[in-house]
Amino acid sequence: MKRKITIVIILAVIAAALLTFFCTRRKVYGNIDVSVQEEKTATSDFSFTADKGDRLKISLRTNVKTGTVDVTITDSKGGIVKELDRAKALETYMDVEYDDTYTVTAVYKEFTGKFKIKVSTKRF
Repeated sequence: MKRKITIVIILAVIAAALLTFFCTRRKVYGNIDVSVQEEKTATSDFSFTADKGDRLKISLRTNVKTGTVDVTITDSKGGIVKELDRAKALETYMDVEYDDTYTVTAVYKEFTGKFKIKVSTKRF
């Protein structure tokens, strides 16, 4: 009888740990990963839907050899809701004020180097 109780307790602990892991890990909305060897001017973007109250984590990593990279987040009406500073490494947060589809846009001009942008949020 004690053995059955021990097995049930172990299974419950494992189930609770798995539930915690899957519920608290970050949901990735999207990313942009660009590597350019020869000078290039272009735009990269991705869109995602977020709900009011979501707290977005925005990560930017750059290695700019030449040129510039400008990153903005806009709402479905085209209004800029966040403009990222130019930096080698940046992590910032944004609280979503209303349910909408948002677009992350990276405009790079006369650019050589690498950059990566990732937007994520916790599931709960």
